[in-house]
Order: sequence, then structure tokens, then C-alpha cells
Amino acid sequence: MRHLFYILVAMAVMCGAVACGKKHSPNSVKAQVQAVDAVARLVAVDSTDTMAMQSELLKAEAMRSQFLLDGDSVAAQDFDETFRETLIQKSPRMAKTLFSKND
Repeated sequence: MRHLFYILVAMAVMCGAVACGKKHSPNSVKAQVQAVDAVARLVAVDSTDTMAMQSELLKAEAMRSQFLLDGDSVAAQDFDETFRETLIQKSPRMAKTLFSKND
């Protein structure tokens, strides 16, 4: 059931991006699903366990970096956007903490 949710979220994001005329990669859906999964693992960590949170953030960055290493900057951007939007939905407080320095 959880995997179905991730697939539906990724499809919704992809459909919205297609409507906007955004470029896509063959790996866009994979990147979006991985981003949703990374957020799910991150928000499941106890917020007082900073080492575990850092570990999950590093794993997410490694997933994103793999798309860049493969030369797929579009999929990396899709990962970033999906990660950010999903984290805002799942944990607005954590999203504010992580992204306030980037805005």
C-alpha cells in the first residue's frame, strides 16, 4: 500500500510537470519515487537522533548525486523538487529548518 502511495505521488508530480512543459528524463519517475522514499525515511527518524537524521540526509544526497554522475541533471532536479515538496507536506517544521538557509 505504501509503494502505491509513492507511485501515485510521483505520477501526480510528473503529470503536473508535463502540463507545464518541463523537460523530463527517462529517470524522472525513478528520481521522484526515490525522493518520496527518502523523505519517508527521514521523517521516521527520532528528531533527537541527529546522527541518524544526518545519515538519512547523506543517503538522500547520494541518491541525487547518482543522477548527476550519470549525466542526468533533469532527474537530479526532479529529485530535488520532489524531496522539497514532499518534506514540506510531511514535516513543515523540518522543511523550514532544512531549507530556510537556502531561500
